[in-house]
Amino acid sequence: MWISKILVTEINTVMPIPAKKGHCYSEFSIDRNSYMKLLKFFFLLCPFFIFSQEFKIAGSAEAKAILATENENPFWFHTNTNFAVGELTNFSATGELRASLLFPSFLINGGAAVFGRDGVKDAVQRRDLYLQFENSWLFATVGAKKQFEVFNGLSATNQDFLWSGNARPLPGILLEANNPFKISKTFAVDWGMAHYELNDDRYVDGTHVHYKRLSLITSFNENNTLTAKVQHYVQWGGTSPEWGKLKSGFKDFVNVFFAHTTEEYGIEGETLNKLGNHLGSVLLDYNHANKLGSFSIYHDHYIEDGSGTRLANFPDGLWGIYFEPANNRFFTAILYEYIDTMDQSGISVGSGKDNYFSNSIYRSGWSYEKNIMGVPFILYDKSAQISEGVSPIISNRVKVHHFGLMGHFDAFQWKLKSSLAKYTGTYRTPLYPEWKYWYNYGSLSYKNEKLGTFTIMGGADFSNKAKTLVGGGVEYSYSF
Repeated sequence: MWISKILVTEINTVMPIPAKKGHCYSEFSIDRNSYMKLLKFFFLLCPFFIFSQEFKIAGSAEAKAILATENENPFWFHTNTNFAVGELTNFSATGELRASLLFPSFLINGGAAVFGRDGVKDAVQRRDLYLQFENSWLFATVGAKKQFEVFNGLSATNQDFLWSGNARPLPGILLEANNPFKISKTFAVDWGMAHYELNDDRYVDGTHVHYKRLSLITSFNENNTLTAKVQHYVQWGGTSPEWGKLKSGFKDFVNVFFAHTTEEYGIEGETLNKLGNHLGSVLLDYNHANKLGSFSIYHDHYIEDGSGTRLANFPDGLWGIYFEPANNRFFTAILYEYIDTMDQSGISVGSGKDNYFSNSIYRSGWSYEKNIMGVPFILYDKSAQISEGVSPIISNRVKVHHFGLMGHFDAFQWKLKSSLAKYTGTYRTPLYPEWKYWYNYGSLSYKNEKLGTFTIMGGADFSNKAKTLVGGGVEYSYSF
């Protein structure tokens, strides 16, 4: 029954039940009639089973136990886990089920993943809950689904400055290209557009997220490819405790989509600005293959406002290189990333002090359930009582050197990650002295085709701010 409650809540989040006049969508509930309609919807899917060419079902189960010397887990134990593991979690379990129906000209996918863990506010939550439609040119997703993991999980950001996998997937509707559209033998275009809902407890209740991307893929030859991708996110709408209900009509969506300059509050004398909190990035990713192996060299430039679009905040963003050797006798992949958010367009009057991931209206910032959604080295105070004068962002000025390495021998696979981070606070509230952290992680896995995968892991965090933190854990996973 608790699974159906999670399902109903998430569907209402994407398509809310109309509230009473004068009320906002601060709560999502469903009555008996709506619940029965939902069940009828699933029964309507039954004919698909009759006419489909092929039906497949798969799933997995995972359990993890963790012990640490302090009250908090090592950084890489909980970071970028989609919140399957919290900072205080000692035990976590995840169950996932996926199904697909293949037709002559399209494919329907569906899935759900639920995890339970201690040390967090809501012990049982969904990770995924989605329905997908796929044909030769369109990929449509309704619900919440975790991002595809790149670089074997070695990256500190999943090669995305704004969406690293550090928080649970957002519920919403995503339309995107199933395959890049070929313009010519050399050029192809990829695209995507989405509407998400931030249905957590936050300063501006009921905040929407608009998303779109456009990529140009240039294939010089089979061994050399350059991808240029522009991403645009906007937090908009909702109800502010300070300004009341914010603009969220169709005309306002058009202003959000095209980043038009307009009013936000609609009060006399208001300074005109872009409607909503706009964030963006420009990714350049060059892929090269030769007899030594395959390389990916990339830079994800972050854009907070107009100064970012004219590169006034250079060299802020993500810089990285990933290599998979043709001869994987010693290791199978190696990665280095440099993350810099120190400049923020400087401290000039009128344009500068960009204050990454923060906003004067959407004061919960670029977060979901108090977890930063983007680069995980932005420090967020989960205990802060957010108000007009209080922001939860402790430090958004940081320099990070991140290393990742993995390999295998026989049926064993090993993985190492190490990150050197220097935090300097914000322009408005600097940290003196600077906080310096060294995060380390290692794991060794043994995979048996019949029994599943057994993993042992260890982590150690060193700092000039806190005690040395050491932790260890065991994990078991099984797929079918």
